Amino acid sequence: MAKNQPHSINPALMKGLKRKLGSVTSGAYFKAYRDSKGNLLSSNLELAVAKILEFSGAEYEYRKKVKAADTSITVDFVTKRGFIQVYEDSTSLSKEEAEKIRLLQKAHKNKQTLIVARTNMQPNLESLGVPVAALASESLETRTQSLFVDDPSLSFDYSHILPWSNKCSVLHGHTSTMLIEVIGRPVNGMIVDFGEVKQIVKECVRALDHKLFIAQKYVKEDKDSSYRIRFKGPNGAFDLTVPKQSTFPLEGEATVENLAEVVVKMVSPKMPSNVEALGVYIYEGLNKGSHLLANLKHADSSKR
Repeated sequence: MAKNQPHSINPALMKGLKRKLGSVTSGAYFKAYRDSKGNLLSSNLELAVAKILEFSGAEYEYRKKVKAADTSITVDFVTKRGFIQVYEDSTSLSKEEAEKIRLLQKAHKNKQTLIVARTNMQPNLESLGVPVAALASESLETRTQSLFVDDPSLSFDYSHILPWSNKCSVLHGHTSTMLIEVIGRPVNGMIVDFGEVKQIVKECVRALDHKLFIAQKYVKEDKDSSYRIRFKGPNGAFDLTVPKQSTFPLEGEATVENLAEVVVKMVSPKMPSNVEALGVYIYEGLNKGSHLLANLKHADSSKR
């Protein structure tokens, strides 16, 4: 064999490889799907077509060249009955593709051509006069998404007592920050306005700021303007009289976990009906805290 003899390279293979390599180097990626025959399909939509044909017992050939006029056309699926062309990513049909469909119809009048595409291509395809199986594209308006608000203004100071805890059974305080995640379906591209979320959460922050959190079971006397708190803990007996206006009794212990639940109960009734869940992150100081993710049930949910 002579040295430096050039190798024969398939131009079509190189063209496809160049396109895919270009996608990778530009930061994108591609997927391949395989049918039961071992064919590498280029899209999930093609895989769906292949599975339907297999289920119905229809024999098919994938990416077969078919003669039409003075040229040959590569058809995605060739069956005994006709041809199936699949358009996954295109938003409109190119002039070249439209001409390909017309040539197929003209050259093979005894066979049918079916187009399988996304709904947003349907108006563009109907002008060809061939049947179109249009599948609905997922819309942002039907997709569940989330947004979050992490703002320095969503911080508050508080004190609390955990009578059963050795270290925390004495009166002490924290500076906490809050992050709110809102989960729901966008309306006109938006779940809820950031400003609206901040306003709702800030009302909650004002109600919690500079309060003493204590479980209701330790409140032994409830007077007009004060509570009397009594308990025995690891560090001895406590007997405190505290003003009501600066005290926030909780149903459970005054933990950051229960505090997150309090925030959800305060914030959720003010959220619009398209909000399906809330995530509340409360940091008790630096690098520690609690996260609560809660599904919401709106009063008008039965109407939607």
